[in-house]
Amino acid sequence: MEKIDSMKDKLLILLAMYPIGILLGLLFYSLRFLNWIHPSSGIKILNQKRFPKKQGCMLIVANHPSLLEPVLIPLLFFKELVFKPFGTPWSVPDKKNFFDRWYWAWSKIRLVPINRESDSETRSAIKRIREILGAGGRVILHPEGGRTSSGKLFYKNENGHKLRVLKEGVSLIVSSETLIVPIWIDGAEKVLPNKPGKLYHCFPDFRKRVIMKIGKPFCIKKINRKETAQKIALALLELADEE
Repeated sequence: MEKIDSMKDKLLILLAMYPIGILLGLLFYSLRFLNWIHPSSGIKILNQKRFPKKQGCMLIVANHPSLLEPVLIPLLFFKELVFKPFGTPWSVPDKKNFFDRWYWAWSKIRLVPINRESDSETRSAIKRIREILGAGGRVILHPEGGRTSSGKLFYKNENGHKLRVLKEGVSLIVSSETLIVPIWIDGAEKVLPNKPGKLYHCFPDFRKRVIMKIGKPFCIKKINRKETAQKIALALLELADEE
């Protein structure tokens, strides 16, 4: 697991990320309980036992139907991080939508922003992600390169699930030692609608249900970029059909 050596970074995690993470984690488990008593609402997790929480060098790949799942997925580590706050996973948000917003300042210490308008910054971000994984860290990535609804080219399966054609940059991140954990999110776009210009003025409506499906972890032997991206997309679309 990647070590945090800077005292400043440790203080930021303990004084900002940790207390906010505890509050979000308690809310997360409250919403899971809500789903237990009212199945059409709250948060439901399928196949949680597949999730290798203590594994190092883990790349979590997920679809991106809304701006809600970047907050939800890190909470899958909640039980572990209560006692090990410095093991917080890294996330790879869009620089414009998340990283540059003042209200995400508390989490920036564990973010690797992607600026899709700058090739040089994108290359730097990929290099940083590879360094984190190489040091045994855990990274959460949405390889569609944006929300699903904003795409133009899609992979689709027979049951109507769709996924944007993945950015081949994901293949530059993956090595044969990287454990890839697919996660499929259903319903997040109903809980937090993608309303142009109004998204940040909406409160999540958890009277509707979010389903988080955990897939089987796998590794990819070295193949070309296109095939790597396609293999990850196939794993996600197969997971989408699980009940």
